[in-house]
Amino acid sequence: MIKDNISKQEGGENSTNLQGKSIVINQGISYLDAKNIALDVFKSNFLELSAKAADTARHRAEELVDNFLKEVKDRNPKAVGTMEDPGMQHSLFTAQKEYARTGDKDLSDMLVNILVDRASQKERNLKQIVLDESLNVVPKLTASQMDTLTIVFIIKYSRNSDVKDLISFKSYLALYIKPFTSILSKEDSLYQHLEFTGCGSISSSSVKIQNVFSKTYKGLFCRGFPLEQFEISVTKSEKFKALITPCLNDPSRYQLAALDDEVLDKKSKRMGLTTEEINELKPFLNNYQFSGKELIERINQHGDFMSTLFDVWDNSSLKNMTLTSVGIAIATANLRRKTGISVDLGIWIK
Repeated sequence: MIKDNISKQEGGENSTNLQGKSIVINQGISYLDAKNIALDVFKSNFLELSAKAADTARHRAEELVDNFLKEVKDRNPKAVGTMEDPGMQHSLFTAQKEYARTGDKDLSDMLVNILVDRASQKERNLKQIVLDESLNVVPKLTASQMDTLTIVFIIKYSRNSDVKDLISFKSYLALYIKPFTSILSKEDSLYQHLEFTGCGSISSSSVKIQNVFSKTYKGLFCRGFPLEQFEISVTKSEKFKALITPCLNDPSRYQLAALDDEVLDKKSKRMGLTTEEINELKPFLNNYQFSGKELIERINQHGDFMSTLFDVWDNSSLKNMTLTSVGIAIATANLRRKTGISVDLGIWIK
């Protein structure tokens, strides 16, 4: 004999119908809910400790959660909903466990920065995997190693679009480079450990800072050319004079009004120039550059911190370092921690 429980329900326009023997209404979790979830997970999984040690661990775990939720609220409020996801709970527990164990404030800040990015990844993808791995790796690194990763990232993997002239370049060095130079090391063990933790590798090839800057910010390190030379060498030079400007380093001479080849190409194409005409201009961007020695002397004028960086870079494995996806994720988190500057990790990890 079959007994059917039949229920009938009708609702008007814009109404919400609820039906069932047990009804749960879930309209998203609050920040208090998220905090309670995180602390419950920590309490259920952390090792049994003495009363005093347990109190300290719980206090640190709660402190990290409070800081994490504050950052989430400021940077991506909707991400708090991921606290119901088991993967996110596991990531947060990893961070709580490491901070509870060490009590290192800098480590806490790093973990929080990575966690906020992790909370934004609802779907399992490469970025989520990299951020999860970063939470495990960061506690294995020293402050000097994290600064090393950030310096390599800034110089080898990024270009600052706000740099337009020598004044903005000086500001760029002070804001992006200086905070990470004071505790750099030449010790081989530092770089070997970065390889061991999967943050990067030591390549057989090396890169010189002056060559990177000369290529990336080419227009800033130009000694300029005489206007007569431009008029003699370039066909229809009058047509192209909108692309030249007084030299930044010698007002008596001229240079192309472009930071690098890419900018020159874009400006030229907007003017309707042909490829042949653009190629006719490029020697005036490339053939009037400072030598490497001159460039170093100019850059060192911006502060002793650059002399320190050149010294460590040239006399250690720093010049040979390449970064993995985890190394880049940690580098960008450290950049935000020390400068407040956020970059989109998705540019490098897709």
